[in-house]
Amino acid sequence: MERMKYIRLLWLLLLFLWQSCAEDKGNYDYKDLNDLNISFDDAYSAISREPFVIKPEVTAKEFAPDAYTYEWKAYDQAGSQEPVVLGTALNLDVELTLAQGNYQLVLTIREKASGLYYQKSATLNVDTPLSLGWLILCSDNGRVRLDMVSHIKETDNVYYDLLKGTDLEDWLQPYQLLCDPGMQEPFYLVTGSGTTRLSNNDFQWNDSYMIGYEFGNGMYTGTVRCLASHRPGKLFVDIAGRVYYCNTLSGDGLFGSVRANGFYVEPAVGYNAKGTPFVPAFMIWDKNNRRFVVCASEFASIGLDNVRDVPMDELAADGFPTVNEELFAWPKRADRMDFICMENTRYDRNQDGNGMTYAVLGKGDQRFLYGIILNELYSFAEAKYGYAYEKAYYVDLSACTDIAQATHFAFSSLKTFMYYAVGRKVYRVNFSNAAPAAELQFELPEGEEIACLKFYLWEQEDADNRSYDLIVGSKKNDTGESTLRIYDGFTNEGNFQDAVPVEQYAGFADIVDVIYREKVIYQQ
Repeated sequence: MERMKYIRLLWLLLLFLWQSCAEDKGNYDYKDLNDLNISFDDAYSAISREPFVIKPEVTAKEFAPDAYTYEWKAYDQAGSQEPVVLGTALNLDVELTLAQGNYQLVLTIREKASGLYYQKSATLNVDTPLSLGWLILCSDNGRVRLDMVSHIKETDNVYYDLLKGTDLEDWLQPYQLLCDPGMQEPFYLVTGSGTTRLSNNDFQWNDSYMIGYEFGNGMYTGTVRCLASHRPGKLFVDIAGRVYYCNTLSGDGLFGSVRANGFYVEPAVGYNAKGTPFVPAFMIWDKNNRRFVVCASEFASIGLDNVRDVPMDELAADGFPTVNEELFAWPKRADRMDFICMENTRYDRNQDGNGMTYAVLGKGDQRFLYGIILNELYSFAEAKYGYAYEKAYYVDLSACTDIAQATHFAFSSLKTFMYYAVGRKVYRVNFSNAAPAAELQFELPEGEEIACLKFYLWEQEDADNRSYDLIVGSKKNDTGESTLRIYDGFTNEGNFQDAVPVEQYAGFADIVDVIYREKVIYQQ
């Protein structure tokens, strides 16, 4: 009986609820958000500082835009940042301020009445205008100035004075730019006011980027003059001629002094630029005693004697067979020459994976070229090479036109060509000839003077031919501006006599150094 009472009460309750719903028929018209169909592309590429627009297509049985809220968010795929709200309207129309990187772009549409929501996502790759192109280091009446020719779009854009408004805008004495895509923060700016890394993202800066923070024994307070990066290590020479080395392969990645021999070196570092050696062979110039020196900070790690900074002309006499005793006919110290320049190339004379390092020495109006092959030290220890340092060329350049007045030198990785600048003229020397002579290549317009002459060694294989392009930067002319010119060296095999610039840009201050920022996606 009790069971029947319970069933009867349940039926009465259900009848009451049905009648209540019937009386309110039409008061509620629930819409399933799954009925919404939102369409836009699955992947986008965008440029920071540029307009970015997405207009989704929305289809539904009934769609009242005012009944919904909208939110566009960008999620950093590296997971290092909080999501960024880009917009709160159905159509996204903004000027992007995102840092360079890869993002997940998410649109959320939420019904105001119910709180139910629908989401659609896409991938977003963000570049900056400064992520691809020529970086130009200038001296603006002694002040450090960084300009850039952006190649991120089909139409080149030139950005001037990128450091203006930053803590670096009053730095003085620009020396060098260094880019190594293998480093997390790949750009080093070397100046008389300090040496610092520059961020991947629009060259943002903070104090922790200073090179002093890359020392294991505290802050470095000296002035860097020359910085060389050759994986697996980095080496720099400061303005006092002291040498510091950083092993990024097996070490802790921090700089430390590698020499205390009581002599000082010129701001130049020789290394094998052709390959990526396990133990690189470095070469520097002892300016006190006017001699080449082996910077052998890694000798101990490969089982050789713990030898450091050994003069090349003393190695054979010491019974250390790293250098052929007939490498060069070294004169007595009193007759030794002065250092002029040193440069590394990828010219592989023996096709054995070793590049060529060239040095020019001089005394009075005489100039001599030294070509040296710097082999990989680990391979030398394994007896794969006869010597770690080998003679390739020893050439008297003294008969070349105005060679004693040359202000800049550049060496090709294509052939045995050396180029030098005198005023506004560029000469070429083929030092494989029995009697090397200078050939005039071209001269800049009246009023200009060459301030930068170099080849840039590109990192990416698909752009390797561009490593043969000759880069020429000028000083300010009577119009108060300098010009950057790029000459194609691959198609004409290093002969620039009839060449015209394939790229030319104006409006710079005195050009000190030029490098190229290649297209690389960096992990932040």
